[in-house]
Amino acid sequence: MTSFQKINQVLEDSSRLILLPGDEEFNLILGTSVPPNWQQIAAKDPDSYAFVADANSGLMRAVTDVELEEYLYGGEYSERLQSIGEFVDEWD
Repeated sequence: MTSFQKINQVLEDSSRLILLPGDEEFNLILGTSVPPNWQQIAAKDPDSYAFVADANSGLMRAVTDVELEEYLYGGEYSERLQSIGEFVDEWD
């Protein structure tokens, strides 16, 4: 079952109208949703954009190639890994 099929099934089975942080389904939807402004970032350079998860909120955002390097080497990626309980490998 794909992520989208699982999301649809969860939403069909749920009697709730809104998902809140802490709900199991919330993180599933959060991790599969693209940010609303991604097309603006992609338009700057269609060959060099990426999606990253914010270290604090976990919300996805689109970044340029330069912003991706800042995310990876500036410490935010390590913060994100720590916030989700993943092992942080120190880069040389």
